[in-house]
Amino acid sequence: DSAPVYKTTDVLNVRAEPRTDSTRLGKLASGTTVEYVRAENEEWAVIMYEGQEAYVASQYLTAQ
Repeated sequence: DSAPVYKTTDVLNVRAEPRTDSTRLGKLASGTTVEYVRAENEEWAVIMYEGQEAYVASQYLTAQ
């Protein structure tokens, strides 16, 4: 399995929906490895967060 590992490049808010005004589920520290699921659109990515799918701003993710 050669899927890239994604890490955060900054403190990142984890959202319930792909909008900046949606419920914040939590925060990820800079340098956190995330379980990347898919790209939602150009701005948002889906990750697994505490056992559920959640959204983060993809500009703050980097593939290792």
